[in-house]
Amino acid sequence: MKTFVLDTNVLIHDPDSIFDFDDNEVVIPLTVIEELDNLKRSSAERGRNARLVSRKIDALRERGRLDKGMSLDSGGSLRIETEIKSDNMPAYLKKRADNEILSVALGLKENGSRVIFISKDINMRIKAEALGLEVQDFDKARVKFEELYAGWREIEIEDHLVDEFQEQKVMPAPEGLIPQEFLLIKSSTDEKKRALGRYFSEEGVIKSTFYDKAKPRGLTALNMEQKFAIEALMNEDIKLVTLVGLAGTGKTLLALACGLHMVFDESKYRKLLISRPVIRL
Repeated sequence: MKTFVLDTNVLIHDPDSIFDFDDNEVVIPLTVIEELDNLKRSSAERGRNARLVSRKIDALRERGRLDKGMSLDSGGSLRIETEIKSDNMPAYLKKRADNEILSVALGLKENGSRVIFISKDINMRIKAEALGLEVQDFDKARVKFEELYAGWREIEIEDHLVDEFQEQKVMPAPEGLIPQEFLLIKSSTDEKKRALGRYFSEEGVIKSTFYDKAKPRGLTALNMEQKFAIEALMNEDIKLVTLVGLAGTGKTLLALACGLHMVFDESKYRKLLISRPVIRL
C-alpha cells in the first residue's frame, strides 16, 4: 500500500482529490488543515474550495477518528497526521508551513511507509525530491491528448457515392456529427478514392471543403489536418478556431498566414491582433 501525502494546493485545485487514490492511504498533515482554515474566508475560488474540502473531511468523521484514519469508498483510508515529523530536515530551512508539510512526509517515509508526495507546486516537488521523497504532480484534470476532440473523423461510403459527392459537392450527413466537424470521406472498395468535407449542422449536410487548395501568403498545406485548419481559419462563418497539436505542426504559422491573408490580400479585416498568455495555460 502506498501513502499519499497531499499538499494544500492539491486540495484547493480539486476538493475531491482525497477520493482519487484508490485503495491507498491518504495523509493530510495538520499544517494543511491550518492553511485551509486561513484560506476559507477568501471570496475567490480558492476560498470556496477550502470550505468545500473542510466540509468533505468533516462528513467523513462518522467513519472514524481523524487522527486514526477513516475508511473511504475506494477501499483506502484518509487521516490527518498530527504527530509524525522528521528529525532529519536540514537545520537551515525556515520554520514555515511548506517545510512542516515536507517534514511530515519525510517522517512517514522514515517510519517505513512508501510515501508519495503530491503537490501542484513545482518548487515543493523539487524540495521534496531533494529530501529523498518520491513526488508527483496531481494531474487528474489533465486531459490525455488522444482523448481530445480531434475536429475531424473518417467515414466510409459506397464508391459511387464518393463520385457523386465529388461532383455535386454536397451529400446528406449521417447522424452523430458535431457542428463544423471535418470529414475524411473514403470509398468502401477503393482505398485511394477519398474526399474532404465539412458538416453544416443547420442544413444537415456535408459540403466539400472550399479552401483545400488555398495557399495563404504562399503557404501550402502539407497534410490533411493542415488543410482542415486552413479551411476553418479562412471561413468567416467560423468565429472561433482552436488548434491543438504537437510543437512544430504548424498551428501558429497557419493561423498567422491565414490572418495576414484575410487582412492584406482579401481586405476582409482592418487589422490582425496577436496575443499570448503571460503564464502558460
